[in-house]
Amino acid sequence: MLFPSVSVLLSSITILPALVLGNPLAKRSGETMYLSNCDEFEPGKLYSEMDYYSNGANSQNGQKPDSSCYVSSGDVQWEGGEVTCHFSSGVTFTSHIQANGQSVATYAKAGTGNNDYRAFNCFKDNQRTLYSATGVSCKSIYYCLDA
Repeated sequence: MLFPSVSVLLSSITILPALVLGNPLAKRSGETMYLSNCDEFEPGKLYSEMDYYSNGANSQNGQKPDSSCYVSSGDVQWEGGEVTCHFSSGVTFTSHIQANGQSVATYAKAGTGNNDYRAFNCFKDNQRTLYSATGVSCKSIYYCLDA
């Protein structure tokens, strides 16, 4: 008679975290927009871009983005205003990073963003190398996730 009770208890322990925490993998694998500063391997050649990953999990190991949008030559001022970019797909993304965005803790919310379909929350990143390609390296300054 002890075995059925143990079986029910073990099943409850296994299922409970999923009920309480939801599915953390689903939360991490959604669309992700990066606000990036890039450096060409020639000194002084800097530019900024927005990098879109349809699956954010594919942005963790140096993979190239699904789509990129050139914002400006030189490093754009992401903070304190609105920065808009029009992707070749026809989608427009606009970021709104607070003026003190670089003063918030790494991974803390620093602003918002939106595209033609939904709202995003944007977070300060650790300026890691997002990806490198022939002659260029791009660092993630902020990343934006579905709100």
